[in-house]
Amino acid sequence: MLLRPATATPNEFERATNPPGGGVPPALRRSSSPPPFPVQLPRWRHHVFLNFRGPDVRRAFADHLYHALLRKGINAFRDDRDLPRGENITEAIPRAIEESRFSILVLSRGYASSAWCLDELVKILTCAKEMGHQPFPIFYNLSPDQISAPHDFDRHKKEYSYERVHSWLHALASIVDISGWILTESTYTPRLASPHLFWSFSQTPYLH
Repeated sequence: MLLRPATATPNEFERATNPPGGGVPPALRRSSSPPPFPVQLPRWRHHVFLNFRGPDVRRAFADHLYHALLRKGINAFRDDRDLPRGENITEAIPRAIEESRFSILVLSRGYASSAWCLDELVKILTCAKEMGHQPFPIFYNLSPDQISAPHDFDRHKKEYSYERVHSWLHALASIVDISGWILTESTYTPRLASPHLFWSFSQTPYLH
């Protein structure tokens, strides 16, 4: 079942995530568990890996989401600005996914046209299966059944191997079955969407 941004108001979110006297907010803690994003992670170098197609969302939603995560003290990785100078991107991105506890995937209309995004998606789902990595999809301005456009894969089949294209199709079929967030341009604003997203994100059992 898909999570939708109608379960908490911004004021409710602020009360839940900013309790009097500071400390770990009730919405993000359990009496028997540590905070969802501890200061030092024994295994994970990053809290969250951001996966998105730049031309679709980089200058709007992805930027707002990235900076909102940082403001909440969440160590988020995105490939364009967080790579050390001189780092080999083909090696660094898969390693960053392996070193992240979670991924937030912004699935936009042009997402399936990007071989780079699809390779990252395959890696994310592999880490989810083998390493306990948790993906959290956001369907941005589209429904889950619109993510795989036939014309995109007609082109992919001409340019890439059968095995690679098949792995992309399988990954897309898998990601739409994971509970996530549906967001449209008409409902998105930086001030409102981020609290709803964080409230929903904080309720996942994988954060506790």
